[in-house]
Amino acid sequence: MPSSVRAGSLKDPEVAELFFKEDPEKLFSDLREIGHGSFGAVYFARDVRSTEVVAIKKMSYSGKQSNEKWQDIIKEVKFLQRIQHPNSIEYKGCYLREHTAWLVMEYCLGSASDVLEGKTHSKNSSCSI
Repeated sequence: MPSSVRAGSLKDPEVAELFFKEDPEKLFSDLREIGHGSFGAVYFARDVRSTEVVAIKKMSYSGKQSNEKWQDIIKEVKFLQRIQHPNSIEYKGCYLREHTAWLVMEYCLGSASDVLEGKTHSKNSSCSI
């Protein structure tokens, strides 16, 4: 990496390859908020290319502690790319738009806390991502 490229920057090829280049607002429709956490909101959405239903976690990396937020997003994407197991939520990709990462995952009913608490799955929630 050239010395002029800051580690963790989108100019770093290793970081740039973590994110799809397309505009997520053109790829996903019917966004409806289904949950909210400390890192952002989770949305129900539909992939316009396949009509598949997905869950999208939108995480802003602007404002206070923007560099820390950006580094957390990079770590999460790298981690999710490595997980491939039939019992885990499928990672579909990550897009960037206006200082917000769109983390796209398989949609499922219920949440991780529902599983831990033994609750019945609800149609209005997504698995935690």
